[in-house]
Amino acid sequence: MVKSVGSATKWYARNSLRAYLEGGKDLNWVIGSIRSSGVRGQELADIFDFLKDHGETTRYQEVYSKCKELGWL
Repeated sequence: MVKSVGSATKWYARNSLRAYLEGGKDLNWVIGSIRSSGVRGQELADIFDFLKDHGETTRYQEVYSKCKELGWL
């Protein structure tokens, strides 16, 4: 089965965000990953909502705020 481009980019953005929330990467890395994924708006908000209870709250708030500041949410 072949994934659509849309589902592949959402998967990439979600797993990049998960890696960041688990402390494996830094803010610049995750912002670059989300930027290159092209996932924006409601799709990105859905990913954040899915991972809201995952990992460190401080890291979640930091990346969420940065994405809002960049106009991606």
